[in-house]
Amino acid sequence: MSSADTADQAPAFDNPLTPFGVGDLGREGLVGTLVGQLGPRLADHRGRIDLPVFAVLFDHVGGFPFFLAQEDGASTLQSRLSMSLLADVAVTERLTGRAEVRTDDGTYGVSTVDLRTAAGRLCVTGTARSVRVGRGGEDTDMDSLAAPSAAGEGCLPEPIDPELSGRDIVDAIAAGALDPGPIVRLLDGRIEEGRFVVRTAPWMGNHFGTMHGGLIATIVAQGISLAAQAHTAPGVDYRVADLSVGFYRSPAVDGGEVIVEVEPVKVGRRIGSFDAGLRTRDGLLLSKAVADGIFR
Repeated sequence: MSSADTADQAPAFDNPLTPFGVGDLGREGLVGTLVGQLGPRLADHRGRIDLPVFAVLFDHVGGFPFFLAQEDGASTLQSRLSMSLLADVAVTERLTGRAEVRTDDGTYGVSTVDLRTAAGRLCVTGTARSVRVGRGGEDTDMDSLAAPSAAGEGCLPEPIDPELSGRDIVDAIAAGALDPGPIVRLLDGRIEEGRFVVRTAPWMGNHFGTMHGGLIATIVAQGISLAAQAHTAPGVDYRVADLSVGFYRSPAVDGGEVIVEVEPVKVGRRIGSFDAGLRTRDGLLLSKAVADGIFR
């Protein structure tokens, strides 16, 4: 899968929320809600919805109650997300995210975040830590998010041969012999020398003009997902179950590339633990994460 190939396939959007079907914002006091409509566009190389897909909804709903609590209109950013995926979710599921500010000392805030299916089943839970920042940005009308559009474009990949090992699968994706999945094409991503590389685009930006924190988390988590796949035996399934990601710098969204490097900490029969870092081409550290994958 070459960079040129993925550039031709990557659809164009105006913002990071539309491709992930995020909208219908609601709020009451320190509680906020958002809806996320999944679809085939967000499936991975297995035709599955894995933890990376939830990060944009989780980040956005997790941050805006704290933002609205700043009566002087100060800008805020996320500094860390901690997410746990509790159950598999259907490709076309409609999710509701709910976040509540639990602590706010005037500078930092922590919100709890739950994502539930249309039937009310809790599928993702965790926390978002926010911080007031001194730099300004364009005014953001948090009540202006429209109803989400279905993330329906994209075709699900063909089933993967169960006789292939995880390393065979990842190598085939890197060589362009196996479909990387719609989510990787959406991100304009590829595997290069064992690393997950993404070309940035303007639609990935937040109101500061740099990459939305949810997209940073999605990119890092997708790199971890591919690393977890590489450690599976033939016929063994996996999912990314837990992710804690810290945001240090937000990259420009001007067509440059960001690179995810993943190191296995310990990989066992049931759980694999991984460290990951997101950097620019010239080595500037943007984000670090720790994650667990579970094998089934």
